[in-house]
Amino acid sequence: MSADPGTTAAVPFRWSCLRSGRCCTVGRGQVRVEPDEVPALAAAAGLTVEAFTAQHLRTLPDGAGGTLLSLRERDEGQGGRCTLLEGSNSCSVYEARPEHCRTFPYWRGVLEDPEAFERARAVCPGIRVEPSPEARAAAFAELEALYEEVDEWVAGGRPVCLARGVCCRFEEAGHELWATALEADYCAARHPEPPRPEAPGRCAFHVEGRCTAREGRPLGCRTYFCHDGYRDALEAGHERFLARIREIEARHGYASAYGRFPELLEARLDREDVS
Repeated sequence: MSADPGTTAAVPFRWSCLRSGRCCTVGRGQVRVEPDEVPALAAAAGLTVEAFTAQHLRTLPDGAGGTLLSLRERDEGQGGRCTLLEGSNSCSVYEARPEHCRTFPYWRGVLEDPEAFERARAVCPGIRVEPSPEARAAAFAELEALYEEVDEWVAGGRPVCLARGVCCRFEEAGHELWATALEADYCAARHPEPPRPEAPGRCAFHVEGRCTAREGRPLGCRTYFCHDGYRDALEAGHERFLARIREIEARHGYASAYGRFPELLEARLDREDVS
């Protein structure tokens, strides 16, 4: 596995793409397009160069008295979404995307300027600061104590689980499991060698209908029960405990990333690519 360039940055970090789509939707700015990249982009979009330029490119000052080409964004009411984005996280010209897209977040500004790094980290949940071993151990200890409190609180409401495992088969249940970076680190440390997921997008710890990571499972698992009668109370409790996890992160300088748990987990396992 090649070295992550972020580990030698002004603020050392690691990065894995979680396909959140936020880099293509959040904020407003510029995504540079070199003139020699335009024909391939136009072909990927099924357009002539002229039509692609009119629909998807704009000309901006380059800060040195000249101009540059940039991908166009939808109007402000769309939150800065790239016009080439399909759905929430699919690039319609992914194989031909500009070099500026391909190299995010390893841009010189992000690597050299702590303020630029913080702006990038606020956008991308796949960017994570590497905490010191001491900070990690202290955060893990507090999170473990909080999980014990969560489990006691949930048990006090006497919710019933039929152990069908449907809640962990996200494609059947129609929901997703989100977690913090701290929770993903903790679970990966407690259960370091899960098997490959049984289906795309599914948690690797869901094996033959059962959870194999009960001790390390994140807050979202602990506060979810499929019976509608528990939903409101458990969702409110989830938000209270999530706020306290954020406080643990802040005390120990932990990255505040939040994303889909299966993707956060896979990013931490460093599996060998056997495809």
